[in-house]
Amino acid sequence: MSGLLEKAKRQFHRGDLKIALATAGRAMQQNRRDPETHFLFAAIHEQQGNIEAAARAYAAAVPLTQSLKREAGFRAAQHFLSLGQDGDAMAVLLAIHAAHPDDADVNHGLCSILREAGRYEEALPFAMTLASAGRDFGNWVNAGIILSGLERHEAALPLFVRAEAAQPGERLAVSELFWCAANLCDFEISGRMRAKLEAAYEQEGDKADIRENAFRALNWSGDEAYHAKTARLTATNLFPPPAPRRQDVAPVPAERRIRIGYVSSDFYDHATMALFAGVLEHHDRARFEVFAFCHTPANARHGAMRERFLASAEHMIDILDLDDDAAAAAIAAAGIDVLVDLKGFTQGNRLGIFCRRPAPRQVTYLGFPGSVAGVGIDYALTDAIVTPPESDAHYAETLLRLPGAYQCNDSRRAAVFRRDSRGDHGLPDDAIVFCCFAQAPKIHAPVFAAWMRILGAVEGSVLWLADQKPAARANLQRAAQAAGIDPARLVFAEKLPLEAHLWRLAQADIALDTGPYNGHTTTSDALWCGVPVVTWKGTSFAGRVSESLLTAIGLPDLVAGNLEEFGRLAAGLAQDGARLSRLRQHLIEARSTAPLFDAARITREIEAHFERLCR
Repeated sequence: MSGLLEKAKRQFHRGDLKIALATAGRAMQQNRRDPETHFLFAAIHEQQGNIEAAARAYAAAVPLTQSLKREAGFRAAQHFLSLGQDGDAMAVLLAIHAAHPDDADVNHGLCSILREAGRYEEALPFAMTLASAGRDFGNWVNAGIILSGLERHEAALPLFVRAEAAQPGERLAVSELFWCAANLCDFEISGRMRAKLEAAYEQEGDKADIRENAFRALNWSGDEAYHAKTARLTATNLFPPPAPRRQDVAPVPAERRIRIGYVSSDFYDHATMALFAGVLEHHDRARFEVFAFCHTPANARHGAMRERFLASAEHMIDILDLDDDAAAAAIAAAGIDVLVDLKGFTQGNRLGIFCRRPAPRQVTYLGFPGSVAGVGIDYALTDAIVTPPESDAHYAETLLRLPGAYQCNDSRRAAVFRRDSRGDHGLPDDAIVFCCFAQAPKIHAPVFAAWMRILGAVEGSVLWLADQKPAARANLQRAAQAAGIDPARLVFAEKLPLEAHLWRLAQADIALDTGPYNGHTTTSDALWCGVPVVTWKGTSFAGRVSESLLTAIGLPDLVAGNLEEFGRLAAGLAQDGARLSRLRQHLIEARSTAPLFDAARITREIEAHFERLCR
């Protein structure tokens, strides 16, 4: 150790920081590869409040030492993170990781940074290490969120189980364990966690420590007040405060077209475009100028639906590589009159753009069945069934109710019919085929129990389900067995492209709904294919969609009052062949007559609302 370094240390300990810094500088000139000098530089800068300089001094020490590498790296990373310099923090942690690849704290830090940035694939190797080396609540939850986010729910489940056991009252652990178990159809765990979530909310009400995001809340609760709170908290946690709403916005001059801008990452072969393509194609170009602000991932920009999108969008502006400020600037520069979000609180949204209010009128539509309070959106396109008058109190947005169902549909889809053998799909030729092609998180124990009672009441019937992960499939089969139903009566359908799926869907007799989150696209798909859908009355937007669609197609009598009535209605319908035949014929004719499948009509209805907002 040099005499200058010793002298600088004595000056530092006396509190002579400026003199110590100068002396340390001279010591640095003598030996730039001495890690202790960099440590001293960092400590002096910390005392002076110069955090960035301290971080860089600690980072400089990392490659110069083995014994102090970990300490220097963690201090540097902590300071970089406090400054919002995540890239620099990441670089330092990667340098430590090279020397300590199994260190739980290092892997935890890397997971955290990448998770916050939404870079889950990059985080996976560190999460896998953390899954085996993690030793506390934070490690387990961190790794579990990465694995769950990548749909590796089987690997994530034991981590969340450990985390929840370690801190049973911690809301994040309960919420994450619920979601993971729901994706695996583990009714025992998801049911216990759902009960804990409900009990906490009932006990604490508006003061509840809610950590789950707004989309997940729709899957376990039908309480609109709760949905509104999770929306506000999700916005607060994830987005900047919205800019003030513009005052005294001038009407759009009558001599120019109204400029509509749609923002989405789903402009490709996605469920949203399967519904929305017809609206883009039917806009009245004499009155409306249509812009699409696209942030579709690069690897999804292909396929027939992508080509339809490109052909129907008058102006396609790519914002994938723009940050929210730059994207908002592009929208403002286009002079958009009505900006429409098609994502809501779903994965891949860009609601941060809406927080910046680049357009004078901002609307949410189609992508999220609930309020998106707190992100600068002023209006929501809905209908009178999904949002009856009592819903108004739970929405920050002004509700623009469409006269029919709020959901648009693509009338250019193939008019499918039964053309091949049921046996080609593993189905019996001479029995009732019930179906539900919902994703796993929508299938809850009370609903599945009702389905099993229906199978029990209808001899020989089967339930045709969307394919599931092996663990989810096994859990559903076990639940069927426990309910006294042969697991072989559950038939799992492989994943197919949409058109091929619609052709096979026509083989089903009756579609059974889910709750508190209904089938949405799956319900309209079934109706298009001539398959009647049986549902029950819901208590929130997400739980009223099937009722809205059935009403719009002229079949409100397929909406039961509650889950018990739902079971009786479905079983009775299955045993009334004449009525089933009439319903099927009604639905086939409705493809060309019902408002639900009239894309031009709903486009005019949407345009009427936009015209009222602008003129």
